[in-house]
Amino acid sequence: MPNSPKNTILFSLIANGDKKAFDKFFAIYYNRLVSFSNHFLSDRSSAEDIVSEVLTNLLIEKERIFRLKNFEAYLYTAVKNKSLTLLAKSKRELKIDWTIDSAHCNQEVITPQELLEEQELGDFISKVEENLPDRRKMVFRLARHDGLTYKQIGEIMNISERTVEVHLKLAIQCFRKEISSFLNKKEIPLKIRRRKIVPMTPIFLLFAYCLF
Repeated sequence: MPNSPKNTILFSLIANGDKKAFDKFFAIYYNRLVSFSNHFLSDRSSAEDIVSEVLTNLLIEKERIFRLKNFEAYLYTAVKNKSLTLLAKSKRELKIDWTIDSAHCNQEVITPQELLEEQELGDFISKVEENLPDRRKMVFRLARHDGLTYKQIGEIMNISERTVEVHLKLAIQCFRKEISSFLNKKEIPLKIRRRKIVPMTPIFLLFAYCLF
């Protein structure tokens, strides 16, 4: 659902850096979003953490996100997806058999040099992402950071699912080209490449496949 005229003005002010407008937005939405998240988690503390994370990301990307025509849809979808992700993670952790003897676990020793190389790779990935065209970057971040589906992204940005798919395909092609070149140039060991953490959504399983 598109933003109301009143909210459109408020969101526009926030996008332009108006702190009072953001304080007003926070007062209106914070408790609503916490209650919404708590509906899934039944844990208010975790719900508050989820909402705080979403709002922090909003401030970082305020120039783009607050200009979305369906911003409220984005807001609730982001909170819902992060809540469900945390819930699924908690359920998986409950299934872990803690009786496994840790001595039998193969633990990889990471050297300081490898940590430095991994950080360098992470910084480069962020740089490539930042240099994507604006709309492609927005689609990519909605998928990567918020875990939205093609349909959800399309509804929020008023574009077709096919257009979303094309933007993501082009973004992945860009990452594949730039990162492959970077890895070869720096001669970073394969185990560093494979250890680099990538969110395991279907999109990023494809992303990892393209890289390695």
